[in-house]
Amino acid sequence: MLELRGVIGAMLTPFTSDVGPVDYEWLPAYLRFLERGGLHGVLCLGTTGEGPSMSMAERERVLETVLAHKGDLAVLAGTGCAALTETISLSRYALERGADAVLVMPPFYIKQPSELGILSYYRALADALPAGSRLLLYHIPQVTGVPITPTIIEGLLESHPTIFYGMKDSSGDWVHSSQLIARYPHLKIFTGSDRLVAQALAGGAAGAITALASAFPHLIRAVYDAHHTGGDVAAAQARLSHLRAQIDPLNTPAAMKAALAWTSDLPETNVRLPLLPLSDAAEAQLRVEAQDIAPLPATAPLPV
Repeated sequence: MLELRGVIGAMLTPFTSDVGPVDYEWLPAYLRFLERGGLHGVLCLGTTGEGPSMSMAERERVLETVLAHKGDLAVLAGTGCAALTETISLSRYALERGADAVLVMPPFYIKQPSELGILSYYRALADALPAGSRLLLYHIPQVTGVPITPTIIEGLLESHPTIFYGMKDSSGDWVHSSQLIARYPHLKIFTGSDRLVAQALAGGAAGAITALASAFPHLIRAVYDAHHTGGDVAAAQARLSHLRAQIDPLNTPAAMKAALAWTSDLPETNVRLPLLPLSDAAEAQLRVEAQDIAPLPATAPLPV
């Protein structure tokens, strides 16, 4: 089975309008753009991909389309839903059709669930997955309001050690990420922070799953390549972090979709309500700040 590693893009989902359907025909060319940018894989239906804003039928069709046109990219699927039954259904759908792993955030609607409740949720999910499945937990407490604690991690390792494959830590806290790497060396730990890509790679993380890779894959790949070839990692990371600082005040999916206008030749696409597109002024300012971003280069073969 393919080992999951390296730089993975939290890919965007295209919509025909703010209330319109998914533009499925847009996705194959987008996947080739991400592949040319040097990514090792993609995460579909995640936070950047507006997964929770889609119906189950839409998410299933996005998965089908991505898997049919993935090329050499690994595919992770964001399958966490508020309802356990939907999480199980979407996770099984993804894995049975060839996704390399599922990334599952904790249920985010119920107020202050107990650790045992969250652990039991994940155990019920793991029980329902096909043999040989790989499950990654998604720690993003600033969005879900529900942290993935050591009690949950260790409980799931005890009950489902062959299915529990790793975690995406999007807390933005390197101390927390480094503790996960040190404490659970058998888990694949990915940073979800663009600012921590170089630090994570140097600290033993499996890689990075980030939002900026959805429109600037070559910048993420530049950090990865510098790390593996002895290049100027600090300069590559500084460039990525500078751009991340410009994105922080903005809505990330809207900013990434606007940025594709100058990082790719893809047709413009929309965010879905309740998200709104960038204002003309914000988009113009972002483009000025990112004007040093070069056109997407051809990439060399991936390092071993």
